[in-house]
Amino acid sequence: MSYKRSDSAYYWGGFIDPISGKRIRRSTGKTKKREANAVVRQWQVAAADSKRCELLPGSSLGQMILLYMQSTENKPSGDRDAYSAPHLLGYFGRETLVDTIKPSDITKYQKDRLKSVCPGTVNKETGLFSVAFNFVKREEDWHLGINPCEGKRLAEPRTKVNFLSYEDAARMIAAVDEAAPHTVDLVDLALQTGCRKKELLSLEWTRVDFGNEEIVLREEDTKTSQPRTVPMNQAARRILVRRAGLRSELCPDTPWVFFHIRRTRNREIGDQITDVKRSIKTAAERAGLDGVTFHTLRHTCASWLAQQGVASLTIRDVLGHASVKMTDRYMHSERQSLHDAVATLGPVSQ
Repeated sequence: MSYKRSDSAYYWGGFIDPISGKRIRRSTGKTKKREANAVVRQWQVAAADSKRCELLPGSSLGQMILLYMQSTENKPSGDRDAYSAPHLLGYFGRETLVDTIKPSDITKYQKDRLKSVCPGTVNKETGLFSVAFNFVKREEDWHLGINPCEGKRLAEPRTKVNFLSYEDAARMIAAVDEAAPHTVDLVDLALQTGCRKKELLSLEWTRVDFGNEEIVLREEDTKTSQPRTVPMNQAARRILVRRAGLRSELCPDTPWVFFHIRRTRNREIGDQITDVKRSIKTAAERAGLDGVTFHTLRHTCASWLAQQGVASLTIRDVLGHASVKMTDRYMHSERQSLHDAVATLGPVSQ
């Protein structure tokens, strides 16, 4: 949500005004990413609370989305909703009365949006309309009829889950080492733990428990807003011990497990690594691997666990999935291993 600029010591924030649809960028005045993210959240609410919004009719689309987004300002979905809202408001009109929007209007919106975006994106946008509709009906006592988005969810093509073999992963790590040495440990730890990119990039030393061999993730760190504890295997432990040594040597004051050095006039500062998209892409290309992203590493961890016969419920808990349905996508590798095992049996009768 917030980001660093080379010409500023502070994190900057970029957000979309949910009413005007305009992007606003400014300095947060904060040097810590977590504090900067909180400031950006406050900006989103302040923008929605401006005097312009007070002019909206009480049951308008703009007012409905405003009220809902105010109620979810601290939830992970807030960023996605901030991108979805301008499309709804721009298409239907922010002053349009909600009870005049019919199911056929939603269908037309879907058809028009599908000309430029995928079904998943359209579902997120109509999903915002739907939850906001239900919210004002339930919490604000708006007298509305049937939700026009009911039964309107579009079918999304099931994407193939991409994962690496052990040989692929070894080539990937070697290529990362060549392309960007500071991300080697990040890639390896992702393979060992199945953590999401954000969960690792925001990891602080206070949440690395060597005594219990666990990584502690708070609710604000996870996609599902549910805290979880990630077990630390021996490979993960070695990686984190190495990171701790680098921290002691280079910048003992940094709270971040994954950092890069920023040199100032008087000292070296360990700033948080905010993204590794470019280095991952470069490493994948050098390793001769197509379609690899950071999330592929999470897929790979899950697939390796499945190949070892680990139950889907256990994999769900390790990865922090909201439901076992998500985990079942990775069980293809276990099933293929079973097929391969049976294929080794020879005929008994002729």
